[in-house]
Amino acid sequence: MLEEYPKLKRGEIEWFYTRLPQKEKNELKNYLEYRKARGIQSEDKVKDVRRYILHIRFILQKPLHEINLKELRRILAIINSSRLSGYARNTIKTDLKNFLKYLFSDWSLRFAGLEDIKLDSNARNEKKLNSQVLLQKCDIEKIMKHETKMFWKAFFMTQYEGALRTKEVRFLKWEDMKLSSDGDISEMNIYATKTKKARTVFVKDSTFYLTKLKEEQENSGQKGVYVFHSKKDINKEVDKGTVSSWFRNLTEKSLGEKKWCYLLRHSRATELYRLAKQGKIAKDMVTEFMGHSEDMSKVYSHFDKKEIKEMLKSQVYKLEDLPEEKRHELEKDISDLKMENKILWENLEKIAVMARASYETATKNRGVKLVLKKPTDSDSV
Repeated sequence: MLEEYPKLKRGEIEWFYTRLPQKEKNELKNYLEYRKARGIQSEDKVKDVRRYILHIRFILQKPLHEINLKELRRILAIINSSRLSGYARNTIKTDLKNFLKYLFSDWSLRFAGLEDIKLDSNARNEKKLNSQVLLQKCDIEKIMKHETKMFWKAFFMTQYEGALRTKEVRFLKWEDMKLSSDGDISEMNIYATKTKKARTVFVKDSTFYLTKLKEEQENSGQKGVYVFHSKKDINKEVDKGTVSSWFRNLTEKSLGEKKWCYLLRHSRATELYRLAKQGKIAKDMVTEFMGHSEDMSKVYSHFDKKEIKEMLKSQVYKLEDLPEEKRHELEKDISDLKMENKILWENLEKIAVMARASYETATKNRGVKLVLKKPTDSDSV
């Protein structure tokens, strides 16, 4: 048995699995089928259960059907002293407990009723959503400044602005995207595996980053099926673990503490529902935008795509919310227009001088004067 919880490299646990006897592979396969029959619907959850059971097997260094009470207690001690989060420790202990109950019909007698498996009640609330853990506008700006890769900038802004679930971003395909469908507004067709419903999401600031990412992928020959694809295969979505690891490291560097991706969706939702409470945006539109079900709102009515887009344009997206790079582009355009306006005005003044001379000659006895007012920078260009 190992002395501590292992730090496994990517792919190592799968390599370990391939070397297991067929009997153990069948045990694990049958157990996962059992868990599905018991109610697990998410494939991601099934993968998590499988991974944790294999971790236990890796620690034990012998078949799990040969484990005894002493070894179980040693494994629990290793889990408790690991660097895993309290939430993860609870999850792996729960999966271990369920697996042992499945594997041994005499589990109560063999393992003293499994009473040694104690969960940390406080750890269950580690990821509890509240105002202290949600990301604020200043946090979003800090994170974006620290991230240097266009791939991750686009991922971050798309999930945040679209209030998307992490899985929805990972599985987003280019064919589901209409960039700049209406000016800077882009639309994405999202299918939520959680609710089994499709919805259309509109974003503005993300358009800039998604457009740049598309150009980058096309120029390098790396454009595949998915917007955010795997490094190993451009026609497969980016791995869940890769995204989680990236986000934890990025937030630790930029904010001084590790955060998890799902906060982006909840942070954006909080902003939108706050606007709804203030009467600045329709609550029904927020419900539709978030892809929430009817029972999450007392008043629910359907908005079509055009209505949602127009409300977003008029009520949510503001110039001050533009990404820094896009704002600089617009500021440059405005500066260029002002310069063009200045040149045009100078030419107009020259024409006016000649016109004035001709006009005064023709009307010198009528007392008519021609007056031109020069525009200021505050006037519309």
